[in-house]
Amino acid sequence: MEQETSNPAIDNLLNEQKLKNIVYPARLFRTRLNEEFLRANRTRRPFLFIKIYSHQYDFLGWGRPSRIVEKTWRISLLTMFSHLRFIDVLGYLSDSSGIGVILLNSDMSTLEGIRKEILHKLNDAGLIQALRHRPKNPIFQAYLYSGLQEKDNLELDEKLKEFNSTNGSFFTLERLNLSDIWEHPHTIKFRHVIKRTTDLICASLALIILSPLLLFCALAVKLSDPKGPVIFKQTRVGRNGKLFTMYKFRSMYVDAEERKKELMAQNETGGKTFKMKNDPRIYPFGHVLRKFSLDELPQLVNIIKGDMSVVGPRPPIPSEVAEYEPWHRMRLSVTPGLTCIWQVSGRSNIPFEGQMRLDNDYIRRDAKLGEDLKLILKTFKVVFKGDGAY
Repeated sequence: MEQETSNPAIDNLLNEQKLKNIVYPARLFRTRLNEEFLRANRTRRPFLFIKIYSHQYDFLGWGRPSRIVEKTWRISLLTMFSHLRFIDVLGYLSDSSGIGVILLNSDMSTLEGIRKEILHKLNDAGLIQALRHRPKNPIFQAYLYSGLQEKDNLELDEKLKEFNSTNGSFFTLERLNLSDIWEHPHTIKFRHVIKRTTDLICASLALIILSPLLLFCALAVKLSDPKGPVIFKQTRVGRNGKLFTMYKFRSMYVDAEERKKELMAQNETGGKTFKMKNDPRIYPFGHVLRKFSLDELPQLVNIIKGDMSVVGPRPPIPSEVAEYEPWHRMRLSVTPGLTCIWQVSGRSNIPFEGQMRLDNDYIRRDAKLGEDLKLILKTFKVVFKGDGAY
């Protein structure tokens, strides 16, 4: 059984309150958090995950010890604990920084109510001035997960900004991502360093070795359709929803985006992405670029910049992400890449839902570098055959 990561300051408060909630060890608490995350995907009921830091009033937090700040911290925590229900979940954080609370069926209005109650009690105690001190960490670091479609979640962003702007260092509120719950092996420090180093070496060598091919493709694009630019730049969605500019050799006529709307009825993926085998927007040499994935070569620059990795789910466009179901968003929890499982398992012939499941399967794997190497070797084989690309 894992040892509980506790702190005397919080433990004393828990003992005083005689809470009926079980206080889970860190490992089990993380398991419960993952369960509630998955449950919210099914039920579409929101929940709040709140980190309560245990060192806000001592030398690790606000600097010099202060009885005023200590009282402020104590009132804040007692108020939070008073809102715990039997269904809520309480447990220690794995980073030894304090304790975590999961408030089920709760949203921003719940957190705002707790905040107002804390401020009211602090005012009654004459402690409002203590909030002028700026801690290194907030008292509460809160995360909201709604379990809704991504387009509905996007509407929350402005409300989150407004909430944070009015709370200073007292509260912070962010959207909960899978990476906040579950550590993918690539986010473990040493593996991340190894993977990032491998990406830099591979991308840099590829740019040098393939420079004649890159130059040929650039000239061919310009000669095939002189009206447009050689490089097509498009906004894509990276890890945890971060936007970046992705580069490709342009394989379509310059009016491709304008013509897309009239072709949507002929979409052959059966999902949020748009693909059709005989797309009239692609000029003749563009078909060659796409068949052998030569149009993707400029993304080696994205890899060097850190926007992408060699292996990872392909980066989607924002309009596709807006239509995501909650479980689709799992693929955004890692850095996107040039190739992944579905790129070597049928490419564009795989329907949208199948693509999502294969991407999520990659994320659930242990993701050892050996597995990535196998995917890279399979990618070469698939690209040379040219199957499933359009």
